[in-house]
Amino acid sequence: MSERLWATLTAASDLVVTPPLLQPADIFVDLAGEEFRRRLFTTEDGEGRTLCLRPDFTIPVCSEHLASGRAAPTTYAYQGKVFRKRRASGEPEFSQAGTEWIGHADEMATDARLFALAMDCAGAVGLASVVRVGDAHVFDALTAALGLSLGWRGRLGAAFGDPARLASALARLARQGPAEGFVARLAPALARVDAAQARAIVDAIIGLPTASAPGGRTDADIAERLLEQAAGGAAGHAVEVIERFLALTVPLDRATDTLSAFARREGVDLDATLAAFAARADALVAAGIDTAAITFDAAFGRRIGYYTGFVFEVADAAWPDGEVIGGGRYDKLIALLDGGRSLPGVGFSVWLDRLPEDA
Repeated sequence: MSERLWATLTAASDLVVTPPLLQPADIFVDLAGEEFRRRLFTTEDGEGRTLCLRPDFTIPVCSEHLASGRAAPTTYAYQGKVFRKRRASGEPEFSQAGTEWIGHADEMATDARLFALAMDCAGAVGLASVVRVGDAHVFDALTAALGLSLGWRGRLGAAFGDPARLASALARLARQGPAEGFVARLAPALARVDAAQARAIVDAIIGLPTASAPGGRTDADIAERLLEQAAGGAAGHAVEVIERFLALTVPLDRATDTLSAFARREGVDLDATLAAFAARADALVAAGIDTAAITFDAAFGRRIGYYTGFVFEVADAAWPDGEVIGGGRYDKLIALLDGGRSLPGVGFSVWLDRLPEDA
């Protein structure tokens, strides 16, 4: 690994951490999604628990932070092997280095400082950087402003960053017509609750055992259908607005104005979210970042569900097969690992097998 890269990372970190090579497999499947299971190299311990070779560092570093009991915000650096089947390019065993910042409260300023460090790392290894950023906060604010139910907002938010999955969800939403009869009376209440609460409401009202549900459908199936219908006749309009949003691609220095113009044109209120977006852009400029050279892509997100907010990737103009540095904010992750705690987190990884040969 480049000595300049490692020196850049460690100079900005409080601690260097090396999580164990073997990790509990279920944590990665639960937090990254069932499809991630196919990418794991698994084995079993003496007690029959499924373990896997470390497929990334973010979850293990966050687990280490929780186990340490550290109360203060902490910045970690790491390097080591990771193992993933079915990579789009490269060997299944490869090396990463990176950093995780856990517990830092000022989201926009922290995002800017972390991104500036990522660009310092890109400079340390001589990347001809091609940079793209996205922000799930803006997408989430849009689905809320369009009046979609909590169930639909959750489904679309979970699919954001996965083009095929999001297109499928939008196509299903577009097929929703106005609710009628019993559904019309129940849908407004279901629109204000999440899927689990909706299932509880349906169970309380209908109370059908699984075996006797109409057409073999369970209460969960019925609740899911009612949640979909809660979108009502406005679904087609919402899909059109979302598709226009996803098509937005603009230099980051013009992104706030472009998003504001989009919101006015579509008649949606994104003011609070765009104020925070603008604050991050200003913080990036203050950190010495040329935001005119960075592309904001409204459709860009991470396929792993615990990521929230700001995400970015840095590619090399001479490397066409994927990002060399990638990261973002994952404020959900600590709470998912430990329901009793909620800490902000943000970080990035450097794919060492993708560095320029002379790095």
